[in-house]
Amino acid sequence: MSIFMKATLKVDAYKLQEFLDVLLNKLVPMLEEHGWRLHGCFVERYGSIKPAVVVDIWEMESMAHVERVMNGDFYRQEPRYQEAMGILKAAVLEETVTFMEKKGGTLPVFYK
Repeated sequence: MSIFMKATLKVDAYKLQEFLDVLLNKLVPMLEEHGWRLHGCFVERYGSIKPAVVVDIWEMESMAHVERVMNGDFYRQEPRYQEAMGILKAAVLEETVTFMEKKGGTLPVFYK
């Protein structure tokens, strides 16, 4: 059964475009190579303007899959991650991660 992760990030509004570029062009491809699937990256358009709020919905095979990727810290040695870290440290003000199970709806599921 799939597990979904919702990452909610508060990002410096003036660094938002740079953050999105790094996330979508460096980090997403890196994590997708390890079997994670990004279902969507959303930027809130109403509400708080500073900081900007970004919500990512990821799908993984299971919590064991999450732990395999995160425990090995493989990504910390990845050039794409190292390149992204300067921007992430400067842009991300706060991050909250929640793990969820799908109980209904039309979002396609990759892992059964």
